[in-house]
Amino acid sequence: MDGKLLEVIEQATRDKMTELDLSEKGLTVLPPEIFSMSHLEWLSLDDNQLTVLPPEIAKLSRLKRLELSDNQLLTLPPAVAQLSQLEALYVDDNQLAMLTPDIGQLQQLKTLDLSGNQLIALPSEIYQLKKLRELDLSHNRLTAVPHEVVQLPQLRELDISGNQLISVSPDIAQLPKLKDLNLSNNRLTDLPAQLSKLSNHLKELDLSDNEFMVLPLVICQLTKLRELYLSENQLEMLPAEIGQLSELEWLDLRDNVLASLPPTICQLTELEWLLLEGNPLPIEQRILEVADDPEEIINSYLKLG
Repeated sequence: MDGKLLEVIEQATRDKMTELDLSEKGLTVLPPEIFSMSHLEWLSLDDNQLTVLPPEIAKLSRLKRLELSDNQLLTLPPAVAQLSQLEALYVDDNQLAMLTPDIGQLQQLKTLDLSGNQLIALPSEIYQLKKLRELDLSHNRLTAVPHEVVQLPQLRELDISGNQLISVSPDIAQLPKLKDLNLSNNRLTDLPAQLSKLSNHLKELDLSDNEFMVLPLVICQLTKLRELYLSENQLEMLPAEIGQLSELEWLDLRDNVLASLPPTICQLTELEWLLLEGNPLPIEQRILEVADDPEEIINSYLKLG
């Protein structure tokens, strides 16, 4: 560790600073001087070359936010679970193949980012994170929505994009407060009818880059949706029921095989963006490019009919 970095840590210790940013410092191990900073509430170690976290991390008992993104961690030590005040934990873009079951002890945790790792499953103890609101599992090796996830009563945002899902468990409808669901970049062809139970609170649904040939009708029952992403599928048509999404503000249908639109699309009066490029629709390219004027696009199409 160079002298300048040590000076930064010593100064932060003297000043009893609650935040310390050691990102992009080329660290391969944590400086032991950090562990005397028991007053720390926020610690960023992003973009280093850390392969392990020492058990002494538990000494930072007041930590509320710990950022470990873009390192080379193979695992998290059980000692992390002793950070009882932790509210946000970012371990994205590492090499985690599994999580310590002790993670369930982080009772104050609200945000957990595990994206960009090698996870194929989660420990069953995840369900103990009763305050968790945001969970990012994108770009791992999951083949199914982990059952433990559907037992998180406060979950608002769930990202499982970029995995290997071929189906979605009906149990996902048990999440009573889910507002944002990202299932993009998987291999989905259908959705369970039980998803309609999310109709009172789901605001954003991303199904882009999947293998849908037909739009599941259950989507049209999610009447509180404001954003719907369906680009890069194989959709050949839209059902007339799409008009039921009366609160929709953003609809992305780019790069499908749509040759027509249902007349009911004009019922989407709250639309602010309509993206249709990359479909064999009889609409001039110059009009399609005005995606922030859905009314012009729809009127142009309906006139052709």
